[in-house]
Amino acid sequence: MAGMSRDKGKSGERELARLLSELTGHDVRRRVRNLAGEDDLEGLPGWSIECKRYATITPGLLAGWWGQARRQAEAVGAEPVLFYRADRGPWRARWSASLLAPLSEPAEAEALPPCATVDADPATWWMLCRC
Repeated sequence: MAGMSRDKGKSGERELARLLSELTGHDVRRRVRNLAGEDDLEGLPGWSIECKRYATITPGLLAGWWGQARRQAEAVGAEPVLFYRADRGPWRARWSASLLAPLSEPAEAEALPPCATVDADPATWWMLCRC
């Protein structure tokens, strides 16, 4: 069973790498030797990409994955982004709401809790967050 789960994860990483390459124009690729604490994909400068492909996604799983993405990003000095997809569902992206602060009024940006996130489709993430 663990082998099937690992294969599903690898397949999801390859699928997401293709999607992000098409979306961003960058050469996004799967890390072949993904060590503990490393992000899953490389090729988008300034971003630490975590990829999750699961049968069913719960709020608890999302919270844990987001924590993992944040820790990994902090370790390399990058912005975290979590991409996730449930079986038969579309890809979704989660990133820090603080990245949208320049789009809002200063008082609104200051009111954001540090853990606030935004969830949307990958195209919306790229439209709002590309550097």
